[in-house]
Amino acid sequence: MLQIGEFAGLTGLSVKALRHYDEKAVLVPAEVDDVSGYRRYGEGQVRDGVVARALRDAGVPLPAVAAAVAGRGARDALTEHRQRVLEARSIEDQAFVAAEDVLRAMEVPVSVVEREMAVQPFVGQAISVSLDAPESLSDEDANAVFGELFERLHASALGPSGQFWTTLRAGERGTVEVVCCWPTPVEVDDEWCGPQAFAGVLPARTELVATWRPTRGETLPDGATHPAVVALFDAIAGREIDLRDMEVRQTVLGQSEEDYAVEVSVSVETR
Repeated sequence: MLQIGEFAGLTGLSVKALRHYDEKAVLVPAEVDDVSGYRRYGEGQVRDGVVARALRDAGVPLPAVAAAVAGRGARDALTEHRQRVLEARSIEDQAFVAAEDVLRAMEVPVSVVEREMAVQPFVGQAISVSLDAPESLSDEDANAVFGELFERLHASALGPSGQFWTTLRAGERGTVEVVCCWPTPVEVDDEWCGPQAFAGVLPARTELVATWRPTRGETLPDGATHPAVVALFDAIAGREIDLRDMEVRQTVLGQSEEDYAVEVSVSVETR
């Protein structure tokens, strides 16, 4: 029989670890003295100790180590843990790349100006998104709504008369609505809109506008808050503008990488 110190020296496990493994039933000593409480290990347990140390050094969780020591496949435990580690590492790598993309995009200068805008009729359609899973809405989903509205407006000779925009509004409990809007040359009646779309009018207004133009092909991961939105709110805070029930409108400009830009605006005064 081996005293705990001797067993520790042979296996490379610390005495503290061996006591913990005993408490957790991972590696139980062959004997425990009833009077002194000293732990003693059998010579045949050295193999188990070496396996336990190797697996723990590799980060294998204690329950899996206990199963391996009990004879249920040390190599399988290591392989399964390695697969979990690789999957987690892949997720971390993707998050690291996404964070770099966000920071790089935030470094692009954003122009923020005021402009006067005339009355603008529009047609919109809302997409409901859960607040717990905002990433569930993809660009393809929004593009499908924009495309359908465009085709209907074009077929009805109602335009559209300019660039589309998106905005957010509160939805039912636990949701937010992404509203896809097309400007129209005239007001559209409710009968044309049907059950899904709706018509509205932006009044004559003064807008605060932030425009972001990528300089080196910067892109943003799905679901990231756009740098133009951040710059717009920086400007709102700096000007101490009190905006109640504000509607932030986001528009994509340009048809190619050379003239691509994102514009975000909010009405600071209506007329």
